[in-house]
Amino acid sequence: MANSDRRSNRAPRPAASGGALRMGIVLLAVVILIAAVVALRVVGEKSSPGATASPSAAAPSAVVAVVTPSAPIPAASPTPSPTPVPAVPVLTTTGVTSNWQGFTWSQLAPDSPLMTADPGIRVLNWSHGFVAYGSTGGGSNAFVWTSTDGQAWTAVGSIVAPSVLVAVAPAGLVAIGGDPTQPASSQTVWTSSDGILWSAAGAPTGLSYIDSIAGTSAGLVAVQHTLTGSGKSTLYQYGVAFSHDGITWTVVAGTPALSDQVIIPRVQSGGDRYFLLGAPTALSGKGTGGELWWSDDGQKWTTVELPLYPTSLDFGRDGIVLHTSTMSMPGSAGIEVSSDGGKTWQADSKFGPLGATTCGQGECTVGPDGMIASNGTTFLALKNDGHAWTSYDGRTWTSISWGAPSPGTESLLVMPCGVLVAGSYGAAK
Repeated sequence: MANSDRRSNRAPRPAASGGALRMGIVLLAVVILIAAVVALRVVGEKSSPGATASPSAAAPSAVVAVVTPSAPIPAASPTPSPTPVPAVPVLTTTGVTSNWQGFTWSQLAPDSPLMTADPGIRVLNWSHGFVAYGSTGGGSNAFVWTSTDGQAWTAVGSIVAPSVLVAVAPAGLVAIGGDPTQPASSQTVWTSSDGILWSAAGAPTGLSYIDSIAGTSAGLVAVQHTLTGSGKSTLYQYGVAFSHDGITWTVVAGTPALSDQVIIPRVQSGGDRYFLLGAPTALSGKGTGGELWWSDDGQKWTTVELPLYPTSLDFGRDGIVLHTSTMSMPGSAGIEVSSDGGKTWQADSKFGPLGATTCGQGECTVGPDGMIASNGTTFLALKNDGHAWTSYDGRTWTSISWGAPSPGTESLLVMPCGVLVAGSYGAAK
């Protein structure tokens, strides 16, 4: 009994020991499963878009982590540049265009285009306003300025040449520029319908080197020259050419035979009429005195005989003043006035209001005691003592206030709205 009791008491132990083992295995498996699930969740969180994965972390083979790079932030668009504004006018000449009573004076800045320009600036009136042209640097650089009101002027930057001539053509403006020391083929034509935009049209055809140009509604007339011989035997031969556009030219047959005995022959226009000025050649049979020729079409010319040689014309609203000179008395001059468009002329022995005698340093010269010039509308007579007058026809003169410290008639330029003299500008009032 005792032995059987001991056997029965030991029998349950092996059974109890096996159950505990199985329970331990189950618990271990549960722990492993839980650990695996937790690991998977951690890997999944690290693999979500936008997360930064550690380089040392290795994802299970069953999990593929795809990291999508963030899209680059587009650069801000540059601020658009402001629309370019027109260039500031290169000069301003204020004042009124008519009924001048006097002037308000101001000294020009040393770098003003009017100060740096050479003498001989020309001013043209046309349907769109005004054109001024000339040169700087002793004739080395040409310039053209245009203005709609005669006050604000803008430089034409597209015209580049040592010298330039401008005329009003039927279709607008024509400028011909070149270098007088180079062949005529080096000349260039520029055209503009509004005075603002210019186009280069190449070299003119059928034209030698031009000395002057003038235009009307009929077309353009140019005085040109050719050279024959060389050295001291060089001869200038002058002729007249006509063009409708400034590009294609033809020589006008039967035009006056011109010489440069007194001045270089030139052509001017006013009142829709052309005028040729200069001395006739010896072959023309003329002894002393000069001739003026006028034409309405640039093809047929009428001769007007004069006691002296014509040198230049000034045009007013209601008349024309012709300046003349003589070869026999250097410095002597005369004035002729026309009220019928230049067909007939009357001598003005008193030179308008200026007087017929100029005296200085013990000598007296027959000629005006001062200067007469115009802007195409208004004549200005300026006496050497500082008195001034204006006129529209060259016959009837009105005294006005001058007020400038020095007349300086050697540099008188009448602008559309005032006067340039001796480094000062007088705005008309």
